[in-house]
Amino acid sequence: MRTNQNNTGNTLFGNHAGISSILLIFTVLCLVSFATLSIVSANADYTLTQKVATRTQNYYRACNNASTALAKLDQELTNIYNTSSDASEYYALAGEEITYTFDIENAQWLQVTVVPLYPEKPGDTFYKITTYKICTDMESMEYNESLPVPTFEN
Repeated sequence: MRTNQNNTGNTLFGNHAGISSILLIFTVLCLVSFATLSIVSANADYTLTQKVATRTQNYYRACNNASTALAKLDQELTNIYNTSSDASEYYALAGEEITYTFDIENAQWLQVTVVPLYPEKPGDTFYKITTYKICTDMESMEYNESLPVPTFEN
């Protein structure tokens, strides 16, 4: 059997458990750190997804309301067309431009502007959509440009 000896002739007994323990502790700390960062990131993604889903739902609700309003307008313009004798009477009853607004969020709305058209032949449309856009009131918007960085007072 072979033993390790130093220059003085004494047998050396090494304790190598310290390095493996330090390595194990370091690995566990790294895993805990990465797990915490993953949870924080997932929570931020979930919150952002909820906000986007709510905004998208509100946008499509406004689009549905706009489609309903345009369908009602189409019916009204059909009735005006059927009761009017010529184009000038039709335009006098229908108006020049009609604008609808539908709320999306606090500072945003969907604006739809239409111009009535006199149909020249059966199957022509009764209006032309000139504006279909999202408007934002930039003055009422408040941006949070601060970073969540802790400050330490001495």
